[in-house]
Amino acid sequence: MIATRISVCNEALNLIGAKSILSFDDQSENARRCAVLYDSTRRTLLRMHPWSCAKKRVQLSPVVTHPSFGYAHAFALPSDFERLVSAGTKEFEIENRHILANTNLINLIYVYDNDNEQTWDSLFRQCMIDYLASKLAKAITGSNAEGDSAWQRVQMMLKQARAINGQERPSQNFSDDFQSELIGVRY
Repeated sequence: MIATRISVCNEALNLIGAKSILSFDDQSENARRCAVLYDSTRRTLLRMHPWSCAKKRVQLSPVVTHPSFGYAHAFALPSDFERLVSAGTKEFEIENRHILANTNLINLIYVYDNDNEQTWDSLFRQCMIDYLASKLAKAITGSNAEGDSAWQRVQMMLKQARAINGQERPSQNFSDDFQSELIGVRY
């Protein structure tokens, strides 16, 4: 089955025992609710985990406007930015849709707003279905039980996604990057 916005919504609706929709333009409460919640739910879920299916890499150059103090340069975040994975530097801050840093170039790895359901990881897709179900449940069923159950499934799936993510990346030796200020003080 080809994944679409409507198929994701219908799976969420089916989880809570609600009627399916044909499009967001249907003249039904379920279609209206799905249309209102879909994009914000996806973006929120993308911020919860560094999903591999939604990663991008880009090099950022500084913008003309500099921060008033604290950092030498500001770098505008991409318009589809949802979550930082790496800025390629240790000292930086994100402020007002900019990365502030004392470097001339940012090698940004980030989670972007991937709205193409065809490219989603199966765990992300299932989390999206469950998260939507948790948001729709109270309004449609009148009960918190279905929503709470769906939210618990989201949390379990996020734990699985984190474990799988750890297995799909090479191991990192954190001691290579660590330089304690106390080493060498004794001698």
